[in-house]
This record gives sequence, structure tokens and C-alpha cells, in this order.
Amino acid sequence: MAELLPLIKKSLAPYLTRRVWWLAFSGGLDSQVLLHLVWRLRELAHSSDTSFPEIRAIHVDHQLQAASTAWAEQCEQQCVAYNIPFTLNVVNVEGRRRGIEDLARDARYRAFEAALGDGDLLLLAHHLDDQAETLLLRLLRGAGVTGLAAMPVRRVLGAGELYRPLLSTSRAELEAYAAAQKLSWVDDPSNLDTHYRRNFLRQQVLPQLTRHWPDYRQSFGRAAALQAETAQLLHGYISQDLASLGAEDGSLNLQKLAALPEIRQRAILRQFIINRSELALSSAQLGTIVEQFLCAGDDRQPQFRLAAGVLLRAYNQQLFCELGAVEAPSSLPDELEWNLPGELLIPGIGRLFATPGGSFMPRGSVSIRFRRGGERCRLAGHAHHRPLKKLLQEWRLPPWQREVLPLIYCGGELAAVADLAVCEGFSAAVGEEGWKIQWVPETLT
Repeated sequence: MAELLPLIKKSLAPYLTRRVWWLAFSGGLDSQVLLHLVWRLRELAHSSDTSFPEIRAIHVDHQLQAASTAWAEQCEQQCVAYNIPFTLNVVNVEGRRRGIEDLARDARYRAFEAALGDGDLLLLAHHLDDQAETLLLRLLRGAGVTGLAAMPVRRVLGAGELYRPLLSTSRAELEAYAAAQKLSWVDDPSNLDTHYRRNFLRQQVLPQLTRHWPDYRQSFGRAAALQAETAQLLHGYISQDLASLGAEDGSLNLQKLAALPEIRQRAILRQFIINRSELALSSAQLGTIVEQFLCAGDDRQPQFRLAAGVLLRAYNQQLFCELGAVEAPSSLPDELEWNLPGELLIPGIGRLFATPGGSFMPRGSVSIRFRRGGERCRLAGHAHHRPLKKLLQEWRLPPWQREVLPLIYCGGELAAVADLAVCEGFSAAVGEEGWKIQWVPETLT
């Protein structure tokens, strides 16, 4: 059995230049061992007058056990003994649609993310047995390649990075180390409750696997690592597809997507929606989206609403994924005064900004109106006026954005169309410093 200190020293060597190492400290066996190992590394560095990152411990009290307050106190006392600053986060685990394990995990990681500063490192004590359990749970859920990669060794978390230095170490090795160092730890009685899926696997299923496949942990760990490599490779290919199919406005070209094999279509759609909204879709949802959007005629404008206000809709063979979709106002204001350069908030519609250095030069008082029909515009540098309706069609602005597009008037004359165009007579001349207009619309339905 390998000695853990040299292993952890080698594993953490690339991170010695980080300002802070946060350690997720539950007080259980795993985190007690990791805390002790990191403390020993710091002591060795200080004894040789070598710089070392600041170590901080963070404990999350989920308030799910009667003894949780006492456990937090024990963790704090341990950190005091090691001269390691201790942070306690008390969280509320709330929700109905998901299991208590998932809800507690989400609450815990939100606390971790909030604690991390720029470039900080969060160390978690997950080990090889945890990885095997996670892989099996994901397999039972019918996960794909990304899910079967199980827990990554490292990933970005908020402003910092998460790292699991013990992921290739078995629980038996941690127990041997704890016994040799005479460590004590908290035993959460809920870990024996087989109503929880992970505990059922741990107590009932995995002991049976051990009898017939004693090295299953290592095999599962290798399988997860291979899936992680495959997922990374696929992500690279899909990212190339998204770059070739994407438009500057963040939409996706449905006509080009439809020409690809269906399996590739689904992979691209899944990643497109993850990139835009962080929502992972089920196979059933993907099938519905393919049917509604890739099989729709050019004259149709289908919509599909996802969780958390995410809305998919198509126009002109482009797929838009919009966040926080809300109902459009029943009526729009007739006219609003705008005192540049101040920000103009149009409730329920969006915000207008003006910053120095652009091409728009207001001449006269500035006001905002919305389309009433019949507007005509002579674009700067053009010889003739044209119907605004035709211009918006040529610019391929989706219909749901046209009605709430702010029109900028100066002295009663149309001077600019949001941040899309400046009209003749309102461009900054040579030597004049104009304004750059920015329009940030709400996502409306």
C-alpha cells in the first residue's frame, strides 16, 4: 500500500503558486485524512523556510442531522489545533422535485463557489470508492458519455478551481493512514440508511462485487477516466460544429444542422442549449426539439419552453435559445425622454446605454418611441428613404424583437434604430465625438 504523503505532495505540486487552498472539511474520515496530509505538507514547507499557500477549511452544515452543530464545533476545534482558519456555512436544503442527496449537494457547492476567490483552489477528499459508486449510479440512471465520466479530477468552480487529489486512492488506504496517524473522525449515522441510493449500493451491492471482482474499484476508475477522455474529444468536435453553425447573435443555423446525421444533430443541439442555458436535456426533450424545429417549414415559428424560463424559438431558419423569458407588456409607452448619456430603463422591455466614442450624434432633444407603422428611414450615407419594416426584414430581426425595438428620435425626427443603424443627419462628423448606443432587451414571449 502506497504511502500517502509523497503521493499527495506530487499531486499538489502544480498548485503551490495558488494564493489560497480551501479544504472542504466535513469531519469524516476522508476529509480528516486530507486535512492532516495538507497540514503535514505545510509544516514541512515551513520547516525548510519554503513558501506555501494559505490553507483555509470550509465546513457546510446542511442542518439535516440533530448532531450537525456539534460536528461543526468538532471540526472547528480540529482546525484550531492545526492553526488553520475555519469557515462555517449553515445552509437550508430546500426543494421537492429532487432527492435530498442532490439538494444537499447543490447547497454545498453553492457555498463552496461563494467562498472561492480569484484563482483559489478547493480541495475535496473524494476517493476511488466514491468514484466507483458515482459511476454505477450514473449507469443506473442511463447516463451518456459525459455522465459516465463520473467525477472529474479537476474543474472550474466559480472564480477558482476544484481539485480531487485522492480520487485514485481507495478508502482502505485512507483508513490505514488514519489508523497509523491515530486520527479520529465524525461518523454520520445517515450513511447507514439504505433508503439513500448511494448507501444502498455501498452497503448491499458493492460488497457482493468485491467478492467476485476485488479490483472493481480500479476497473471502474479506469472506465470513468476513459469516458472522460471520450467526452473531451467529442466536446472538441461539437464545439467546431457549433462554431460553423452559429451566428453572431448567438443563434444556430437550422438549415445547415438539418443536413447533418441525426445523431450529430442531437449532440449539437444538446451542447448548444447547455452553452446558452446550462440546462441538460433528456432524450425525449431532444427528440421533440428535433421534430418541432428541424422538420418545421420556413413559414413556421415554433416555440419550446424549457425549465427556468428558457425559451427556444425559430425564425428565418435560425434557432434562438433565450433566458428568463417573460410575457411582453400589454402596452408600450407612447414616448420617453432620454437624457444622454444616462441609462434609460424601459420597464419590462430593456435598457438603453450611451457611451462616448460612437457614430451617433444627437441634434435636438432625444426621445424614444416604438413602431406605430409607416415609419421610414434614410440610413446614413444612403440616398433614399426606405420603409423601416423592410429594413427590419432585411436585417433578419426576429418578429418578437421588432415591436419592442426602441426608435431614437431627435426633435421629432427618426435619428437611430436602437443600436442597429444611424439615420442620415445624425452621424458624428469629423472632429465630433459621438455616442455609441447599446440596446439590451429583455427576453420576451
